Amino acid sequence: MIDYVGGNPAANHHPLGSLFKTISVLRIGAGVMLMTRHGWTAATGAYQLIWKEQSWDWVKSFLDVGIPYPAVVAPTVALTVAVVALSWITGFLTRLFAVIFMPVLVGFLIFAPQAGSIYTEAAWLYLFVSFTLLLFGSGAISLDKLFNIGERWSRRPKKRKGW
Repeated sequence: MIDYVGGNPAANHHPLGSLFKTISVLRIGAGVMLMTRHGWTAATGAYQLIWKEQSWDWVKSFLDVGIPYPAVVAPTVALTVAVVALSWITGFLTRLFAVIFMPVLVGFLIFAPQAGSIYTEAAWLYLFVSFTLLLFGSGAISLDKLFNIGERWSRRPKKRKGW
């Protein structure tokens, strides 16, 4: 959809040049920011909670806002954030992980309005990025494009009636 901007889309383009003409910049940038700002620390916190049985502030935060089973939900959310970030960075099953990430973000916006304006703003931005990636896919530079994931259904030859 947004694979090429201007010019002849049928022309042979250099793959690195097409990186800046696709949704890939948004996908990779959002994935790197999600991983470095939230995913990595969340995954290590979940690891410390599960395997080393150390306390984790996410469990207390989830308990304070009234989420049931915070010791289960917090590591699940942390794993989801890290996997979504990895998916966006590599471009593997981008639309699926965008759909999976949307309820996490909506849940955050509903249950944590007192988290602070910076976190609320980040949640809204990630929600818009998820929606954009759901609509447009992963772009030209991705594992989805490499393995033609999601494109096979649109290229099927249609059967004609009466033949």
